[in-house]
Amino acid sequence: MKTIKTTIALLAMIISGSIAAQSSGIIKGTIVDEKGAKLLFVPVAILQDNKVILSAETDENGEFTFKQITPGTYDVKSTFVGFETKLIKEVSINPNKTRYVNISMVPSAASMLGVIVIEEKFIEPAFDPQFSTATPISIDQIERAAVGKTDIVALITMVTPNVLPTNDGKDIYIRGSRRGTTGYYVDGNKTLTVPDVPGLGIGAMEVLTGGVPAEYGDCTGGLVIITTKEYKWEMARKQNRIDDRKESAEVKMKPEIE
Repeated sequence: MKTIKTTIALLAMIISGSIAAQSSGIIKGTIVDEKGAKLLFVPVAILQDNKVILSAETDENGEFTFKQITPGTYDVKSTFVGFETKLIKEVSINPNKTRYVNISMVPSAASMLGVIVIEEKFIEPAFDPQFSTATPISIDQIERAAVGKTDIVALITMVTPNVLPTNDGKDIYIRGSRRGTTGYYVDGNKTLTVPDVPGLGIGAMEVLTGGVPAEYGDCTGGLVIITTKEYKWEMARKQNRIDDRKESAEVKMKPEIE
């Protein structure tokens, strides 16, 4: 009888653990400096209502992972000696969904104001990191770049590994690809040449150097995806509305417990 009770208890624990895993989400990410170099052993925390829920550090590859996160909205905070604190706001977690939060940190400057916290609203990456190799270029990197703010080629080659400028500086080579094989997209629209977008108007930029999705089949060298600030915030508002509708539908579908 004791053996049967023990077996039943173990089964109950396994089942409850499985249900908890299936109803939770995951946050993964990579932390880099302003030049794109991965930062190791950086403290990272997940906050909700300004309270730390979980904490960890980046590993030897500059990566971090949080598992079994209860669905909801969180902030992700990274702090490191010599760098300004970064806070990624409003990361929504849904059941069985992995959110990729890539963080770029910039060196701290001497300030009479004390610790400076740089806040950014979370935007889902344009590519799935499981299948594609993408380097995000943040607003901070663009604003602090020691190049012209309209020089897209210089901005990209400064922080993205395996990318070089052409001799005339008007295009890029990704992993030794031929000129003209890199695709450029601004707010979802393809451009035939390097786009002329003011640096102050860029909300986010990603450079895809490997694993080009099938829908971009003609871009064999790589991809540069630019999202302008106005478009970025509009997409964030739309995503928030979609998430709100999903949560509302899930609540309505839950059976009432008497």
